Amino acid sequence: MTTFIDTITPILPEVLVTLTACVVLVADGLMSRARARVLLPAMTVVGLALAFLGGPLAPTSGQYFGGYVQIDTFTAFFRAVFIVLAVFATLVAPSYLERRGIPGAEYYATLCFSTVGAMTIALSTDFITLFVGLELMTIPIYVLAGMQRRDRFANEAALKYFLLGAFSSALLVYGFAWLYGVTGSTRYVDVATELQRIGIANGPTIVALALVTVGLGFKAAVVPFHQWTPDAYDGAPTPATAFMSVGPKAAAFAAILRVLVIALAPLSVDWTTVFAVLAAVTMTGGNVVALVQTNTKRMLAYSSIAHTGYILAAVAASATAGPSATAAVLFYVFAYGVMNLGAFACLLYFDVEGSRGATLDELNGFGRRHPLGAFAFFVFLISLTGIPPTVGFVAKVFVILPVLDAGYAWLAVLIALNAVLAAFYYLRVVVHMYMYDPETGAPMVLRTRLLSTALGVSAAATIVLGVLPNSLYEWALLAAAPLLP
Repeated sequence: MTTFIDTITPILPEVLVTLTACVVLVADGLMSRARARVLLPAMTVVGLALAFLGGPLAPTSGQYFGGYVQIDTFTAFFRAVFIVLAVFATLVAPSYLERRGIPGAEYYATLCFSTVGAMTIALSTDFITLFVGLELMTIPIYVLAGMQRRDRFANEAALKYFLLGAFSSALLVYGFAWLYGVTGSTRYVDVATELQRIGIANGPTIVALALVTVGLGFKAAVVPFHQWTPDAYDGAPTPATAFMSVGPKAAAFAAILRVLVIALAPLSVDWTTVFAVLAAVTMTGGNVVALVQTNTKRMLAYSSIAHTGYILAAVAASATAGPSATAAVLFYVFAYGVMNLGAFACLLYFDVEGSRGATLDELNGFGRRHPLGAFAFFVFLISLTGIPPTVGFVAKVFVILPVLDAGYAWLAVLIALNAVLAAFYYLRVVVHMYMYDPETGAPMVLRTRLLSTALGVSAAATIVLGVLPNSLYEWALLAAAPLLP
């Protein structure tokens, strides 16, 4: 007889993150504001750490809850990624929340609920579980974007994200409905089997593929479905932006891999070329527009679109290059999460009342005003550029190799050219930090020990994983194994 513990154990990390959110909300009403400011982030980090440690206690493989939940190395990898990103987004936020009067409990609980949704996407075996996970992830993100309720830019960010997010969700579920009509199933494996039996793609399957591509393209901020990204990232509270730029994107690629590599594998001849073209347009479009930005927060928003293009290139190669391409996607998602979240978090040093991120001129002399913070920002920027010995360089190498193996030499060349293009606007920030004197009336650089500690750990990880990437790459190869036929 199955006990309650046996039922819960496979999803123990998700349960622990959910309980963390609930405990934080309840505890907030039972303690003073001064105690809550210190204890709530600590409770959140402890709860997330327990969820991380609870992962190995769950079964390593198998299907549960009537086959709607799949536990495997792929699930374990993304669980770890989402929890690490949530911990970092928690650690960098307290001082900002206090300055802006944002309720801490609401922020931490909403962050945890979004994390649970992202984790649900990774363990899905069918379109129903996937869609539930997507909505559970994105609805809290809408809340995070508009949590600074008296800021008109935050309200605009939340509204734009909500409207376009709802539109993309409608397209995605419509695509799932078309696939159900064609195959008679919502299970990835059954859909793939039926599509294989049908053979060559026909009108209904092409329509379904188009709808799914557009829906997932919105979630991952793929050009031309990226319109919400710059304004949403720019207007949202900076800690929320840091998480928004990495958490939903990682979850979107978990969904893309589950749907394309498993469910739509028989249509790979159709979607690989489409995704190669989308990758080229996305990386080029994001980098070109980032070149003309003078606001660093908005520049990072457009650069995040370019990084989506790099990851899409590996997705396009996955049908031909096999495990190396899928592992490259996973490796890049982890690397991107660490370095991009850190880059956005560095803007918290400048995020004072009345400002939105930092302009290039406001960054002048940052290297002298806060040497450690500037050095961490420097590490993240050169890693995003793809300069050794950082994890960003290794991630780009791991993407280019399977792209070449798949026969997309033109795409590999374009990745290299875009990396050179990105170097201009990333290194321009470094020049302003170290080679310009501070402007008169430049904003004060805030000094918070918790923020500096979190950024120091993240910067160290960026360098260590760049020098010693083998363990992470081997883990990514193991995580990619369940997606292979």
